[in-house]
Amino acid sequence: MKRKIILFIVQGVFVLGAFSQFAGAQSSSTNYRVDESGFSSGSGLGSSGSYQSQSTAGLNAIGNASSTNFDVVAGLITPDVPFLEFVVSGATVDLGVLDSNSTSSGAAQGGACGCSFYVRSYVSSAYVVTTVSAPPTSESGTILTAKSAQAVPSVSQSVEEFGINLVANTSLAIGADPNNQPDNTFADGIAATGYDTDGQFKYAQGDIVARSAGTLNTKAWGQTDYTISYIAKSNPLTPAGLYSMDHVLVATTTY
Repeated sequence: MKRKIILFIVQGVFVLGAFSQFAGAQSSSTNYRVDESGFSSGSGLGSSGSYQSQSTAGLNAIGNASSTNFDVVAGLITPDVPFLEFVVSGATVDLGVLDSNSTSSGAAQGGACGCSFYVRSYVSSAYVVTTVSAPPTSESGTILTAKSAQAVPSVSQSVEEFGINLVANTSLAIGADPNNQPDNTFADGIAATGYDTDGQFKYAQGDIVARSAGTLNTKAWGQTDYTISYIAKSNPLTPAGLYSMDHVLVATTTY
């Protein structure tokens, strides 16, 4: 009997920023500069040698508004600098000895978020998270067969497969749905198509696995915690060896 040990490490962090047009209303002259401006009965920035403050009073309007091409935020003075924060927890998943008669499974959950990774953005119109790693590979270079179509794990002894998803899996009792912090009005992260169904898995190198939904007036401004669940299965012809995968993810955003 051929026996295999498989180990997954979710640890790669690589962040790219894809910028569209962005403009902030700043005013300056040779001697003076207004870093942030507002229209109300009183607002502004104040500072001394030891302290800085922001102040506002008598707001004329608050709230968000969006269209296809533009966003506006009315209310308290807010920073005008966009950013993307992408943190991978470094969780390790050990699927043990693979067997052709059953499917091994596990979820990567670690760090303060108790998740695989999280994304937090500000004044971002959209972001995507792409998986760029090859499926688990042995020391001799053999790669486990990726599950090409989203489906439940196979029960056939002849099928070798590897897959992931980013939702809670009831029957396997692993994983978690994307968790928007502090709630869905501040963040709108979702599992991408193909990785968003309870109990179904797939994997393709280069796929988008998570994204902001682009919800009107939300715009992914908060934090979303994501948990990746993994399944793997050998068949009688799978070469023995130690199969491992350093799972590298790429976050890309548009402002």
